[in-house]
Amino acid sequence: MTVHPRRHMTEAEYLAYERTSDDKHEYYAGEIFAMAGGSVQHNIIVANTIAGLHGQLRRREWTVCPSDMRIHIPHTGLYTYPDVSVVCGQMYF
Repeated sequence: MTVHPRRHMTEAEYLAYERTSDDKHEYYAGEIFAMAGGSVQHNIIVANTIAGLHGQLRRREWTVCPSDMRIHIPHTGLYTYPDVSVVCGQMYF
């Protein structure tokens, strides 16, 4: 078996790739990582968490987002899709 070295991507290459991909990938330090799907139990927990947060935060300027919202952590360079995220203030599109 031949082992192929991983190709490192730039941030711009990752973002372009992710826009056309049917699957979600995390990006860190030039590498992309395919994300696995969650179990039924995991998705129920996530849905209940989102519902609970939305009920508590809906009258504030905070937005509760599900896992389809990619976030970027500038300090580490990580791009990821957390199960739940809460954005305070303006969201960037």
